[in-house]
Amino acid sequence: MEIEFNEMMEQTNIQYAIVGEMNTSLRGILGELTKTRTSSLAKAHDISGRSKMKQDELTKAVLEQITDPGRLESALFMLDTEEWTVFESLYANPFVQDNYYPYGYYRFLLDHGLVFTFFYQGKLYLVMPDEVKKTYAQLNAPVFEKNRSRRALVYEYILALTNLYGVYATDKLEEIFNGQNASQPLAAGELDDYLEHFLQREQKFVLNEDEDCLMDAGLVDHGGEDELQSLLQSIQGKPYYVPDKIELLKYADDGYFEMTPQLEALASYVVNQMHQEEEMVQYLIDDIQLACSMGQPLQELIYEFERRDLVFDNPKQAQQVIGLVVDVQNNTRLWSNCGHTPKELGNAMNLQGARPALALAGGNSPVKAEKIGRNDPCPCGSGLKYKKCCGK
Repeated sequence: MEIEFNEMMEQTNIQYAIVGEMNTSLRGILGELTKTRTSSLAKAHDISGRSKMKQDELTKAVLEQITDPGRLESALFMLDTEEWTVFESLYANPFVQDNYYPYGYYRFLLDHGLVFTFFYQGKLYLVMPDEVKKTYAQLNAPVFEKNRSRRALVYEYILALTNLYGVYATDKLEEIFNGQNASQPLAAGELDDYLEHFLQREQKFVLNEDEDCLMDAGLVDHGGEDELQSLLQSIQGKPYYVPDKIELLKYADDGYFEMTPQLEALASYVVNQMHQEEEMVQYLIDDIQLACSMGQPLQELIYEFERRDLVFDNPKQAQQVIGLVVDVQNNTRLWSNCGHTPKELGNAMNLQGARPALALAGGNSPVKAEKIGRNDPCPCGSGLKYKKCCGK
């Protein structure tokens, strides 16, 4: 699996690389690009009249956009944590050589001409053009860093609340942020300005202006209006779970979840009683936790065992596992509970409600079906795991 994952990342990187020796001159690089590639850069920078421009006109316009300090600053304010790390690394070094560098980490930088990749003699190089470095050096470093850090903190809160709640009012975001950052609360209109800027590129979250709320993009892309309204209805009157700042911001990472005692008990049982490898069990636990957080029925959780060909020895073992899974369900934070667990709000499920799943799991033949796990390579070719890409 690891070898296949690396091969996929390498092929994706090569697909978007310039074949040939490295070049650090932005003017020189742009002069060698096809009109199609130059047009893509012009589109990324929203250059007006680009469809009627000749190649040399496009090249000149793109060069002017990339080397404009104000536009560079605006683009840098939109970078996420991984992208900013890439930018800093390439600004400080002549190049980075890594055939397996995740494409998803530098795609935005590549699309905007702030970074280019070269494939030469079997090696992939990431390079930041000299002109980009010179333009960045023109920015007022202390002011830029202060503004970037502020935006990055607000962005972290948006991601954290999106992952924890699924949907929430912008007023709730301001309330939580100001409560945990009392010395530097959001000024009037500050959040609106940030949101307008963040949403200039595709995000994990979207703004629903009709409901005046932020929500997980998946609710729009895959759920539809019915699912959104159902979620909005289910959270009516429920209190929000708001952990302290350190714990809350952990949720900005899509892959983060609380490793509860119930998850640990399930993992221990599968390792010790079903004699499975720990690495596989960690992936199993990861997927079960995600399914629980999405409010999936118990049958879907048992399917996570089936798709891995995990067979229960007898009905007693099946019942023990399902009991452990129900405990996990009851102690998992849910969007429909405003981040609370069913147990915390007093609506925990018992084994009586697990009878349909018990019937399904009673046999000893696994059910075969196709499903992308959170830790599988994303089929889009980004080089990232599914949970870090299209599975967000």
